[in-house]
Amino acid sequence: MFHKLFRPFRFVVLVFFLLAAGMAGAAQPKARIAILGGTFLNDIIFHRDGLIQSEFTINTKVGQSPTIYYAEHKGIPFYYIHAHGEGKWLETWVALYDLGVEEAIGGATAGAINRSMEVYDYILVDDFIDLNIDRPISIPHEVYRDPDAIPLPRFVPAVDTDIRDILLEETRKAILDNPDYQDISIHDGGTVLQSRGGRFETVAEVEMMARMGGDIVTMNLASEMVYSRMLGINYAALGVISNPAEGRADWDFSLMKELYPRVNPLSLDIVLASLPAIAKLKGKPRVSDGLINHPEMTSQKKQD
Repeated sequence: MFHKLFRPFRFVVLVFFLLAAGMAGAAQPKARIAILGGTFLNDIIFHRDGLIQSEFTINTKVGQSPTIYYAEHKGIPFYYIHAHGEGKWLETWVALYDLGVEEAIGGATAGAINRSMEVYDYILVDDFIDLNIDRPISIPHEVYRDPDAIPLPRFVPAVDTDIRDILLEETRKAILDNPDYQDISIHDGGTVLQSRGGRFETVAEVEMMARMGGDIVTMNLASEMVYSRMLGINYAALGVISNPAEGRADWDFSLMKELYPRVNPLSLDIVLASLPAIAKLKGKPRVSDGLINHPEMTSQKKQD
């Protein structure tokens, strides 16, 4: 008898929690731009007063997102995700897609395969070679808002040219006129080769990468280029040379003690300075507009 009387109360509790969950989701702050933190930023964004406003996670069709930080700079809202998503590759990008993100900035420190690139140099990559062997290679179809769209994207060009041009311009402004950075060169274009990660490459592997056409080697940028394009998010990345790739020149870990305190603040300055111009891209036709969805694979010619 008590069990039957309790049923209406359980229903009310269930409705309350469903409504509360919906209200929590609706309360998430909105932003069109996302920054994906890597070693080019490390923790510097958490030490800049007034940037991070709040944090949250969301549930997606591929699992719970990493922590998403809501931030603002000069009145421009953006999301920040730390350490490329902290291993949640699909969850990170599907969360940004679900949140309505349209523009994204990534980046990383990298090993220089190209001998003309030196430690502290900045590179605005425009192509990639993906040697990933353990991450998902596509987005599950149930993620997409349009189930009839077939995601089979092209990568010519591999990054969004508008965001890349903005990052390049702001990198030049930050470095060329500053006497503290006259030892830093800027490389307009280059190919990033993504290795599996978890260790540094061998000398033989780096030699193979050089013959393949790689300019720098890192562990995450190609994945970000792939996932962003698959989800229709415009993306470009800021690369910083942290060390010669193995076998290209001598180096040791003591280099990093000087490198990160110098490049992380500079990289954040460049990224933040890029936000106003990126915000103004809203509504502009983009280079990837016709590169994402493959037409229906049918032998039947459609009538106009």
